[in-house]
Amino acid sequence: MNNSVKLRTRIEVSAEDVERVLVEHAKEEPSVSRVLEHLRGPAGKLAADELNKALDLNIFELLAQGWNQVLAVRNAVQLSALLPAPPAIVRLDQHTINSTSYPVLNINVAGSALPELKLTLEISAGAQSATLAVREGRFELVALGNASVAARLRYKNVLLKEHATELEGAPRDPFRHERVAPDQPLSVDIPI
Repeated sequence: MNNSVKLRTRIEVSAEDVERVLVEHAKEEPSVSRVLEHLRGPAGKLAADELNKALDLNIFELLAQGWNQVLAVRNAVQLSALLPAPPAIVRLDQHTINSTSYPVLNINVAGSALPELKLTLEISAGAQSATLAVREGRFELVALGNASVAARLRYKNVLLKEHATELEGAPRDPFRHERVAPDQPLSVDIPI
C-alpha cells in the first residue's frame, strides 16, 4: 500500500480549544467543575498535545477502508489473493468516503480519574478519481485525482474544531486529461 498520502495540513486543537470543551463538560460533571482551574494552562496544553496525537490520522488507511467497501475493489482483492496474475487495475470515478470516530480524552487529577471526555470526529474525504492496482490480495494507490478532506471535531453539540485541507503525496492520474478550451477555434491545414 502507498502510505505517502497525507493531509496537507494536520487537524490540530489548541489548549484553548480543549479548555473550552472542558468548561462544557464541567456543566454536566460536578467532579470536573470542582477541578476545572487545575485543567487550565499547562494541563490544558498537555491535554491538547495528547488529543493532537490521536488526531494525527493515517488518511490512506481511511481511504483504503472506504475503497474496500466498493464491490469491484473487494472482488479484485479477493481474486488476486487466490490467483497469481499481473496486477488488476480498478478505476474509481468521483467518490466520497465518510467516517465517524469517537476519540476519548481520559483525565486524571491528583491520582483520581475524571469522567472521560468523549468527542466525535466526522471526516469526509472526497476524490475526483482514484486508480488502484490490485495484486496478491492487496491494493496500491496508482493515482489520485484532486482530493480533499473536511473534518469536524465536536463535544456533544459544541463544535471544537472544523478543518478542511487537501491531500498530498499521491501520484496524479496520468490517464486523466483535463479539457482545455482553446483561445481561438482550431484549424488544421493538410497538404494534399
